[in-house]
Amino acid sequence: MTTDERIDRLAGIVESLTGTVGSLAASVGAQNNQIGVLLTMVQKHDEAIANLEKQWQAYLTRIAPV
Repeated sequence: MTTDERIDRLAGIVESLTGTVGSLAASVGAQNNQIGVLLTMVQKHDEAIANLEKQWQAYLTRIAPV
């Protein structure tokens, strides 16, 4: 195998790796977006639970004052 053939082969490998890295980066970006959505849902859930706790506490205080 000549030096030129080796260089051509390496160039092909590098091009292939570049495409793979681009694809992986897009995948990671999509997963980051999904994680962001999940974190937003968790935050809203936590707020809803806190609100429900306040409502229950108010109800319990009303029916059985301390």
